[in-house]
Amino acid sequence: MLRTVIGLTCTAAIALALPASAQEPTAGAPAGLHLLVDPRVGLGNDNEGDTVPGPALPAGSIHPSPQTLTGNNAGYEPGAPISGFAQLHTQGSGGRTTYGTFLISPQTGEPLLAEAEHLSPATDEVMGPANYGVTLSRWNIRAEVTPAAHAALYRFTYPDDGQPATMVFDITRKIRGELASAGAEVQLDPKRGRLVARVRARSYWNPAETDIWLVAQLDRKPTRWGVAAGQQSTTAAAGEVPGDTPLVAWWQFDADADEPVLLKVAVSFTSADRAAELLEQDIPGWDFEQVATKAGAAWDRELGRITIDGVDRAEQRRFYTAMFHAAIQPRDRTLDQPAVRRDEPYWDDYYTLWDTYRTGFPLMSLIRPSAYAANVASMVRTFERYGAAHTAFIAGRNYHVGQGGDEVDNVLGEALIRGVPGIDWQAAVPVALHNAFEERRPRYLVDGYFAVGDRSPEPDNQRAKSGSSTVAFALNDFYASRLALARGRLDDAAALINRSTSWRKVWNPAATSDGYSGFILPRHADGTFQDIDPKLGWDGVTYDNVGFYEGTAWVYSYAMLHDLSGMVDAMGGRARFVQRLRHALDSGLIDITNEPSFATPWLFSDVGRPDLTSYWADRVFQRFTANAYPGDEDNGAMSSHYIFNRIGLFPKQTTDLYYLHAPHQPQSVIRLENGRSFTINAANWAPGRIYITSASLNGTPLTAPFVSQGDIMAGGTLDLSLSDQPTTWLRDPAAAGEPQRP
Repeated sequence: MLRTVIGLTCTAAIALALPASAQEPTAGAPAGLHLLVDPRVGLGNDNEGDTVPGPALPAGSIHPSPQTLTGNNAGYEPGAPISGFAQLHTQGSGGRTTYGTFLISPQTGEPLLAEAEHLSPATDEVMGPANYGVTLSRWNIRAEVTPAAHAALYRFTYPDDGQPATMVFDITRKIRGELASAGAEVQLDPKRGRLVARVRARSYWNPAETDIWLVAQLDRKPTRWGVAAGQQSTTAAAGEVPGDTPLVAWWQFDADADEPVLLKVAVSFTSADRAAELLEQDIPGWDFEQVATKAGAAWDRELGRITIDGVDRAEQRRFYTAMFHAAIQPRDRTLDQPAVRRDEPYWDDYYTLWDTYRTGFPLMSLIRPSAYAANVASMVRTFERYGAAHTAFIAGRNYHVGQGGDEVDNVLGEALIRGVPGIDWQAAVPVALHNAFEERRPRYLVDGYFAVGDRSPEPDNQRAKSGSSTVAFALNDFYASRLALARGRLDDAAALINRSTSWRKVWNPAATSDGYSGFILPRHADGTFQDIDPKLGWDGVTYDNVGFYEGTAWVYSYAMLHDLSGMVDAMGGRARFVQRLRHALDSGLIDITNEPSFATPWLFSDVGRPDLTSYWADRVFQRFTANAYPGDEDNGAMSSHYIFNRIGLFPKQTTDLYYLHAPHQPQSVIRLENGRSFTINAANWAPGRIYITSASLNGTPLTAPFVSQGDIMAGGTLDLSLSDQPTTWLRDPAAAGEPQRP
């Protein structure tokens, strides 16, 4: 049963709480950058982003946003009628929906409880990272919201039309109005204008059930109120109601158009008491503008970590919106824990690491290494508490997905290789070694490959596939070997580096396609290869996972990033590799904006053709339109990809390097947490100049098309000269073929 909240004491008024990641100063960054952010970017469905328009703090726990009953996977469709405002959302995620929890619907007149009944057309929408506003024209109500870390403040301006002002709270719904409850309860305290609710959420992307609490506080006392549990109505409270039972509460008060109604809410994954404490800590008063101003300042600090100059406002809008999206998830819920644990970092909503280890975490390693270290510490605590830290950790619950392998190992390994400071490696290494020796699938541990028909760890959707999972496990083993070596576990390191060559167990040298031979192909338990066309599978639109997760044999044959020399040799050497990769990209056989192929166009630089890297980096960049991502934004994966492409860098995974390609503006400045800055200058930049003719780091010409993590973290200047024609800069004569032209 939910405890009554009467008698909870308020803490003394303090400064509005911000996540730790939002408190660090960004010296030298201009003010007002948050005004350039446009949350309309990415709102579309059908591979356009799946983002939400609501505001949030960097890594903030709460994310209030309007909801529609149609639209993208986050629960919003531009131009569709709005049903209300939910408090939790995922950012740009595909697949099964999560969150849309605790919907608030402002209305006038008698309360309409069914979500479809209180839809309203939306006009005069104002969107920004620090606030959102809309007029619900059906009711003539102006609704606005601004966030803190765990709480949000709403301002509702009701019409003075003789109808009572009404507010409905849907406790048991999720995205698109679906019922998603394994039990719920609610209690109203009319004397204090307070509502407390709990839902045991289920049918989220993570199949584990989880309790979530809401505390909502009005700035006045309601005049009427009620609760509806299924077909039963009460006046002030509903005890535990069974699963799949709708639970809705409401209250009313006299409307006054000159005096907006203020409502502040907080959400906790710990308890009702903690939600109440966070509400008072985050938003002790009722000053809407003050909360919005502090949120805007937090975003100015965050957005100022990288700035671009020399392009118009439209280009800046696109860039800073990507910076905004990249900083939302994972979410810092360190303070939403029992008191004994609040000194331990706790980050949540990895949705999933399969998406974010490739670009999201490398970007974090540059501009927010303290947050990276905190995420690693959080993964260690998860391992210590639950015996494992899995690829998806959502709403405080592990989820051993089967998209690839054990991507926690990749996040830890990248942190080690890139030298992220502040990590306790003695505690972190056992997380990866547990995965390596306990969590890999049994056949892989014995025979070195994941076979066709082997069971995924995922309980409800078999995503793990022989071709993609074997390659993923081999990459995991490479990272785990580096971690073992760092702790002096020499025997383990040797065993794992040997096992990292297991991708060869699913390499079929006899397979052919378009005149090229040798492909990663699924393999049966008896050792025979599955007889499928290397082009069969995911094509970016059709969800056809035949032997691969979101890919094909063409896609995954370029996935052995930890063994590039072995991959190049298996394809016939450098010249043949270049020829084959050009054919794959020219023919559309590589889904260049889906995670398994994020790095593929940059592989040209590893075989002496940085000119082709720049050409294809530009082709990828063109896929990011003014208002959309070329796929789900995926919790910062796609926006981080855009940011790297925009500034002329791209992470070379399994190393501490970044590929170089032509940037898309004359200057970028990375402002580092250590107080230094790294400037990328392209003085002769102009649209269409996509090739590098020369590059020097702090005045010294580069001899390879890369810069290292250490180069960047030390601060300094990278000077580039560009051309609109293919160049021979650092081209290796062993890589045959003429430079490719647009």
